[in-house]
Amino acid sequence: MRNDFAVHIVDDDPGVRESMKTLVRGSEYPVYCYSSGSAFLDRCDTATGCVLIDLRLQDMDGITLQKELIARQVPVDVLMMSAYGDIEHAVEAMRLGAVDFMEKPFDPDHLLNELSELSQASDLNERLQRDARQRAALIDTLTPREKQVLMGIVDGQANKQVAADLGISARTVETHRVHIMQKLQADSLAHLVRIWLAANPQNDHTSEQSEH
Repeated sequence: MRNDFAVHIVDDDPGVRESMKTLVRGSEYPVYCYSSGSAFLDRCDTATGCVLIDLRLQDMDGITLQKELIARQVPVDVLMMSAYGDIEHAVEAMRLGAVDFMEKPFDPDHLLNELSELSQASDLNERLQRDARQRAALIDTLTPREKQVLMGIVDGQANKQVAADLGISARTVETHRVHIMQKLQADSLAHLVRIWLAANPQNDHTSEQSEH
């Protein structure tokens, strides 16, 4: 088990927090509990390992918290929990990079197996997988037009080339480029390309439809 692996539980039900804390501590993982999403965000700067998030928190929903963790690039894996069979949110959580979406009440052995696999992952492998999920999630926040501009940039095209291909002005391309850099938290063109390569998205950018 990695020395820095800890389990963070975010659930506004004190009974659930206590039972999960007892279960996880039985496997000798350090456990930290939070009654709200904002409580975890206040302490997430030093968080490592994984975080179990209840989908229906009172102050913010689990998806919102997950997106905030991605934006802050917090190095934790996300396991989403819900007492409701919500397929839409399950898909969204997984698309954003969640390791699993577990319906309550869930099998304790399933949770412990998940934690065991995560805790045994090598630092490098775990970091690369998490980075890929987070980068892909950030890219997914781009509009269709921004994705088209990004594809042109990654292909090494100048703004004028991208503008000609998309039938828009070079100034508009530059505006999109600024927004892309902001959304992907890139501080240079090289950084932007590295983010794209790290995400390694499977969708074919040539299939994006034009947005006017």
